[in-house]
Amino acid sequence: MKQKKNRFRTFYLSLFFIILYVPVLSVVLYSFNKSSSTAYWAGFTLDWYRELLSDRVILEAFKVTIEVALLTALLSAVIGTASAIIAIYVTKRTEKTVNGMMFMPLIVPEIALGVSLLIFFSSLKLPFGIFTLVISHSLFCVPYVFIMVQLRLKEINISIIEAAKDLGASRGQIIKTILLPLVMPSTLTASLLALAMSLDDVIISTYMAGPTTTTLPVHIFSMMRVGVTPKVNALCTLFLLGTFLLIGLNQTIGSKGGNFVEK
Repeated sequence: MKQKKNRFRTFYLSLFFIILYVPVLSVVLYSFNKSSSTAYWAGFTLDWYRELLSDRVILEAFKVTIEVALLTALLSAVIGTASAIIAIYVTKRTEKTVNGMMFMPLIVPEIALGVSLLIFFSSLKLPFGIFTLVISHSLFCVPYVFIMVQLRLKEINISIIEAAKDLGASRGQIIKTILLPLVMPSTLTASLLALAMSLDDVIISTYMAGPTTTTLPVHIFSMMRVGVTPKVNALCTLFLLGTFLLIGLNQTIGSKGGNFVEK
């Protein structure tokens, strides 16, 4: 009986990974296809990657995407970490209010959030570009930073805080010398998550991008309207490579953070 269950689990997991990864592997494979069609294999080539490196529109979109993602990660880390500390250690009475404000962007559908932001920035007559993209991306990235940092703060032994108070440490000193060092690994991990989410966003970026500030995901989406080409596959492959690098960096920071906390 156990042997049958093990076989079923093996079959189920194998089927799951095939469905999940075969389409991804096919994208990577056909990015090296010499033919412009994905219907058949015509030989190995790197021409599509060379075209990407010589395409000024794609390079400009890539530059905008990286700039927006880095600024979003930084802003989300600052706001999310500060909000988590305020909610738990500074004003406990307002913890529920802060939690409600932070969770709201996660509840609202992304397309509704995009439309509302479009109306808001239009009413202020602000030009759409890097600024609107960073603010909009931060709006849905901050809650994730807030949640991860808040969970880490709740794991900290409250006796450490009480001992610091007994020794005459001010609230600012407690935050600076105790809380921030302890939550820093969680903040860095959450920042990488915010970076990945910003890099991957399409819906809100479609509403917030200006005429000269198109992000790479939006550009890829516009390219796919005329069909999937090896050039699109090559671009998606590079995106996958960047994602794997972020995952590896995230795991490294997480493991070092765990060792630091244990010590």
